[in-house]
Amino acid sequence: MTPFIYFLIVILWVTGSVESVLAQTKPIEVDPRTQKESDWVDDRWNKTDLGIFHASILPLPNGIVTKGLSVKVGDNATIVYDTATATMRGGWTGGFLKFLPGRFGLIDSPRPLGEVKFISPSTPAWENLEVRWSGLHSHGNRIVADYMVDGLKISESPWFVNSEGMGIFIRTLDIPPHTTPISLNLFAGEGRVFSSQKNAELNYSTLQKNGELLVTVIMGTTPVAWRYENEKLQLQLDPTTKPSTLKICWGVIPEPKLPQFLLWAKNNGAKENLQGLKSNQTLKWPALTTRGQRNLSADSYVIDTLTMPYDNPWKALMFTSGVGFLPDGRALVSTIHGDVWMVSGIDEKLETLTWKRFATGLFQPLGLTVRDGGIFVLGRDQITRLHDADNNGEADYYENYFNGIHTSSGGHDYVTSLEKDDAGNFYYVDPEGIHKVAADGRSKTILASGWRNPNGMGVSPDGKIITVAPQQGTWTPSSLIAEVKPGEWYGFGGPKTTPNRPSGYEPPLCWIPHSVDNSSGSQTWVTSDRWGPLKNHLIHFSFGRCAQFLVLREEVDGVTQGAITQIPGRFLSGAMRGTFNPKDGQMYVVGSTGWQSSAAREGSLQRVRFTGVNPLLPIEIHTRTNGLRIKFSTPLDRSTVEDAGSYAYSHWNYRYSSNYGSADYSVSNPEKEGHDTLVVHSAKLMPDGCSVFIEILGMRPVMQWELKYNLNALSGKSSLGQVFGTI
Repeated sequence: MTPFIYFLIVILWVTGSVESVLAQTKPIEVDPRTQKESDWVDDRWNKTDLGIFHASILPLPNGIVTKGLSVKVGDNATIVYDTATATMRGGWTGGFLKFLPGRFGLIDSPRPLGEVKFISPSTPAWENLEVRWSGLHSHGNRIVADYMVDGLKISESPWFVNSEGMGIFIRTLDIPPHTTPISLNLFAGEGRVFSSQKNAELNYSTLQKNGELLVTVIMGTTPVAWRYENEKLQLQLDPTTKPSTLKICWGVIPEPKLPQFLLWAKNNGAKENLQGLKSNQTLKWPALTTRGQRNLSADSYVIDTLTMPYDNPWKALMFTSGVGFLPDGRALVSTIHGDVWMVSGIDEKLETLTWKRFATGLFQPLGLTVRDGGIFVLGRDQITRLHDADNNGEADYYENYFNGIHTSSGGHDYVTSLEKDDAGNFYYVDPEGIHKVAADGRSKTILASGWRNPNGMGVSPDGKIITVAPQQGTWTPSSLIAEVKPGEWYGFGGPKTTPNRPSGYEPPLCWIPHSVDNSSGSQTWVTSDRWGPLKNHLIHFSFGRCAQFLVLREEVDGVTQGAITQIPGRFLSGAMRGTFNPKDGQMYVVGSTGWQSSAAREGSLQRVRFTGVNPLLPIEIHTRTNGLRIKFSTPLDRSTVEDAGSYAYSHWNYRYSSNYGSADYSVSNPEKEGHDTLVVHSAKLMPDGCSVFIEILGMRPVMQWELKYNLNALSGKSSLGQVFGTI
């Protein structure tokens, strides 16, 4: 360590910024190839203050709820909704959720923590009526859920109380006028004996089994009738011309306690004002401050760090997964474990950053975007629009903007990378393929499919170029970037041969060697005028190598192909998403860890800033039968450019098969593993002073080629680089 760096660290230790500087001066190198499953066993999620609700897959005794919303109610009790059907599916006492520690809790679904007290039928609560979950309002320690049933807007709020040893669940529903009867399934009553009674004061039913009662009381004067068949307890709501409020309480008690339970119900029949619970939000999450760190390098593109509040009062995990910006420059950052944070104070120096926990309880959000000031978050269950109606810095309404996502119960079936185009359409990718969601959130189209575990995608501003990057594995020989053609098949799961697809899969834009990018993230288009010569180019992120690459795309006779070259710099975590801040015109990148990654931190928010120094980077590539024409971002020094010894070219192929990944195979001898080195015959500087034609003997279509170069710019700047592409 040089004396200057030592002095800098001592000074910044006093100011609390040493951690960021150490990360900038000498990043921690982690080899993804040395990692194993035990490296990702982490129980910290069980120590997090999650807030009052959490969306997830949830197993119950009578089936798995794929779109579950668990809600804390009262004194250490929980109920869970199925938001796909607006059904209250069960409830338990004794805790909230238990997360399994494997893969940081992200590979297995949580479990109810406590004793399950009731479950509802796995069939929809509202029978065959059309249902759509609208969203939920968060108010202190209460929620109010809104949903549509056959065109009727229903609001409800759950709660729980303990009274004299009895655990009592409560459910209040506001129901609008309706001209036909409505049926509401309440509980599964397998093996129980049903009875009901109605008098001037109470209307109740019991389901008896082994001396225990599940007793349910309708409190108030709402006209309802009980129905019990097929071991389901159901309420029949009579037609009414006026709005009504239905208050239901229930509990599991010993038979002798029935009079006591009914007395409690009689004395607590007052109905709640649900509209009042939708307003006057109370603050839950005080703001935190950190100090960011500017990179002092003289490089063209430098990486600044916006220090995250890793050590926060709620033990919230900071595995970042999405980033977007409000028009005023405030950032929204999602985390995989379910939070969204708002970050303000982002300026040139980054000296005082304010972090506000804006939203909680989302279902593994792996994408976030801002459209016309609206905040949209992608979960495994839905696209949620977050509203802050009272403008206090915390979301108070979680709107279900689009619920057409197929939520698989598979542990690895993630839904990732929320993107948008200028027309307002949304895009995401999951195991089923690339999806385009209409701007109004009411419909979707599957554009193409056939990718293994994709963690990222990109969409050009006009929506015409869509890219996706899956992960190496079965039927995926190496990392790749695919450019989407509507209706096409990209190979994962096995070949689908057609006359126009003889290989059985549509070739990608470019393959990427596994050693260069072992696990891919998203792609981001450079839209900023303040990002130097890379405007209108495409950036690709590597989760595994914490790196960023420039994508060089070309079109030849209607066929697109391309190459990548690394932009210098390393991120603190596995890079997944990037976007440009409209205030400063720079790119902000978030990432995470887990799986194979060289990440030094579990998550990060970093800024890639153009310093004004012109880089020496390839920015265009044109493939010819006898070589490559490459344009660089700055004028070149003729003496190094025209020296054939400044270049080295090799190529190889992969094997598309059911094997996990592929070795590298010789092009000239396909049965032999290895690379073929071709002769660089000559190189010539083109009249523009920025382009070079490299004559290469034996060029041919290949899955993978590599060009190494060592060049000087006319300004004296030197660059040792690599380009990897596909022909």
